Amino acid sequence: MAKERLGGILTAAQVARQEQPAPAPRIPPADNSDLDKGNIKPTGIGLREGEIAALSAIADRLGVARNAIMRALIRWAIKEYRAGRLDLADNIEQPPPPKKKLRMP
Repeated sequence: MAKERLGGILTAAQVARQEQPAPAPRIPPADNSDLDKGNIKPTGIGLREGEIAALSAIADRLGVARNAIMRALIRWAIKEYRAGRLDLADNIEQPPPPKKKLRMP
């Protein structure tokens, strides 16, 4: 049927290839070799109690330290961001201006 539609020029396989959507352009992999450089340095981040509990539950289930879970998730997020699959721009908000302070006499 498709062959007849195209005047018999193409084979059925060629028609099928033409009717399939083109694959999405491939983003070249980001160079993540810098993620393994240097020593591990402790960095404090503020987490809510619920976030800590969720991380602890995941760590307990997998039998690893909570720190290992956080490092793995952060590394995953960095790789996804660099590859263009994680867009954080829509989550950025401007905080309200600070309130005026009263200076004590």
